[in-house]
Amino acid sequence: MNTWKTLYLKEMKENRTLFIFLLASTACLEFVALLSFDDGQVMPSPHFLWSFLPYGWFLILPFFLIHSFAQEFKGQTHYLLLSLPISRTQIFAAKAAVVVTISSLLFILSTAGLSTVFVELQTLAERVVDIQFSLSMVDLWVLTSMFYVSAMAVMLGIASGIVGLKLVVRRFPGLAATMFAICVLYFYLSTLPDVLTLPAVFGTYEASVLIDSTSPDMVLRMGHIETIVANYMFVVYSLVVGLAAMGLGMWLFEKRAEA
Repeated sequence: MNTWKTLYLKEMKENRTLFIFLLASTACLEFVALLSFDDGQVMPSPHFLWSFLPYGWFLILPFFLIHSFAQEFKGQTHYLLLSLPISRTQIFAAKAAVVVTISSLLFILSTAGLSTVFVELQTLAERVVDIQFSLSMVDLWVLTSMFYVSAMAVMLGIASGIVGLKLVVRRFPGLAATMFAICVLYFYLSTLPDVLTLPAVFGTYEASVLIDSTSPDMVLRMGHIETIVANYMFVVYSLVVGLAAMGLGMWLFEKRAEA
């Protein structure tokens, strides 16, 4: 366990510049989005949309895992890495844990900024057009975390599978990696609608959105409540697909990596 912890901390330390840049960029984007609100405005500035941009890191961050292993093999440091007194699965898991850690920090920072922006949008709507709409911060955090975790699981699984696949495919590894990513995404997206029609054995999460208007000119009904229903099966299925692809990558790394 101490060796695994040392390897984890080593990965964090070696890539701290990248991680600090991502965290700082996210903080700046959220700050810019928050600054787009002022007391005299009657319409929300499009700059508030910058608050959503940091969620796009889930498309990029998992592939840091591929880069990390590629650098090990390119620098010939994988010989030392594979000679450590821990299993290759643990080595793989340590690198994946670093990605999960930084993605979790980025999610917390992004959602904290989004929550603040959402409050400002609520205040602006109530002040300018006399419409009150409310979604609790708990609901906002739960819904965003469900989608973020699901997307990150699938993308991290794809990246993990590519790491192992590159050890097997010697010719055209880039093409093989691309085909693998397309196949996993196609399988996931094509089967997800069918999975969501199954009984919600893991339950659902319901979030209520209140839309209220005190203005007689508004067409909206007074105290109209919309309910957003999110099926936990969506998260579970995404985790299963992601873990399956990650398991394939770990297995190939365990069997094919040469010390």
